[in-house]
Amino acid sequence: MRRFLSSRLLHFFLLGLMLYGITARYDKYSQRFVTCLSQSELQVLAEDWARSTGRVATSIELSRLADAALDDQRLVTEAMLQGLHKSDPVIIQRLLRDAEFLGFEGSAREKIDAVLAMDIAAGDEVIRRRLIQILQHNIANAEDKIDASADQLQAIYTENINIGAVPARLSFEHIFFDVRKADAKARAEFALQEKLFDASMGDVFLEGNQFFALTPGSLSSKLGHDFSVALNQKEAPMGEWFGPLQSAYGFHLVRLTERQAAYRRPVAELGPELESIWQKKRQAQHWQDYLEDLRHQYRVECHAPN
Repeated sequence: MRRFLSSRLLHFFLLGLMLYGITARYDKYSQRFVTCLSQSELQVLAEDWARSTGRVATSIELSRLADAALDDQRLVTEAMLQGLHKSDPVIIQRLLRDAEFLGFEGSAREKIDAVLAMDIAAGDEVIRRRLIQILQHNIANAEDKIDASADQLQAIYTENINIGAVPARLSFEHIFFDVRKADAKARAEFALQEKLFDASMGDVFLEGNQFFALTPGSLSSKLGHDFSVALNQKEAPMGEWFGPLQSAYGFHLVRLTERQAAYRRPVAELGPELESIWQKKRQAQHWQDYLEDLRHQYRVECHAPN
């Protein structure tokens, strides 16, 4: 054993292994760089921002857009260094399409190699988006799954007050007086005064004269916001005819038949939903940590404009 450990063959083998590791590390280092955006590329970012927001980007916003573009460069380069473009069927089909568009001939492998040799893949927006998507998926799945604790679920529940919120609901019947007909409001007031609470006293309402368990939102969509607000007031009497209330269509005499108060489901009933939110939040943080680490691994090369 001692003789083997001191042999030249072993020394050469270890030296070769070390040189291979250094070379591989250097090769990756030499490829881990991003290029500063040119003025024309910054202008495109600014124009896209203006189109989507309707205003000019501030210097801070434009700087953030440029940083995001550099992050995309890092992610695409990293994904290709990991060879993610070699096995994904969507990317392979896209590379073949690019090869056919450019008129390359040969086998599928030769066409793909020709496209990759021209560095076209990194400029194909579909391939870029796909590479980032695959990389993000791989990073998310590389984590060991950890279930949220009871305290963590409670924190999610406290931070997100709309989770588990059940809106108030109203059931009611109404008599409708169409504003397109003469004296709609006067007819409604007369029917209320004379206690003529029969649907035949009013006009035809296409959705009927009874509604059940409507939320404020659904009530607004059916009869208008003002009608919904008036009907959801706490002082609106139960079981008694009142009005007239104006809607988007006319006037209504209304009788509330049921009122269900808004409430929030307890945290114990929302376990799966809260767990899903916590996992997504954890994955998002893990992705940000990965991206921050990647920024430290890549150098930024800026070239003076010609």
